Amino acid sequence: GPEIYRGHTLPTDLVGDLFFAEPVGRIVRRAKVVVTEGVTQLQNAYPRSEFIRSTDPLFRPVNVANGPDGSLYIMDMYTGIIQDAQFTGQGSYLRRKAQQYDLDKVANYGRIWRVTGDAKKPDLQQPRMLDETPAQLVAHLENPNGWWRDTAQELLVLKQDKSVVPALTTMAQSSSNPLARLHAIWTLEGLGALTKPLAQQLMKDADAQVRLQAIRASETLYKGGDKTL
Repeated sequence: GPEIYRGHTLPTDLVGDLFFAEPVGRIVRRAKVVVTEGVTQLQNAYPRSEFIRSTDPLFRPVNVANGPDGSLYIMDMYTGIIQDAQFTGQGSYLRRKAQQYDLDKVANYGRIWRVTGDAKKPDLQQPRMLDETPAQLVAHLENPNGWWRDTAQELLVLKQDKSVVPALTTMAQSSSNPLARLHAIWTLEGLGALTKPLAQQLMKDADAQVRLQAIRASETLYKGGDKTL
């Protein structure tokens, strides 16, 4: 499970980097997303090394995720054998090695690692979004942590409460937080409340990302029958 780090407590140079796990090699890679003349490529942030590498044969990282506290979480199966049975058949090299190191006897010891930084402590504010009103959820779209923004947007779309449309429209038009504006655009789209005038207005915005997302979100209106877009 790859993940783009979008938290707010690790060093800022990690924001926007892609992290993914490789359980056979027992590594977690950090990759820089580099766009050159329109071509997007990934480059290892640590040439000839990795963000995390382990000599422990049981370290099996399988997923990476942002957390509500701004940290990065790594899910570790911590198990001896992850191959299918066909790769560890009787008489095979892998079967002999598994038995030599008792890898076949280690299972059900999975763990979760939390990666934190030295400069900032994890944000210990606990989410209570399931108990919050739609208006309160809208405010989270301006949170510096992507986990909070994503979760708030998801819940707003699932609730389908149109009472927040005016607030979302204002946020999309004039919030000082460009990321909040993007979330507002897509929340309106998810609520079926993105209008053609607003989409066209945002297509002329000074912020390039706002223009880009306005064009992408307006595709829903086009597919809905408004061919003038």
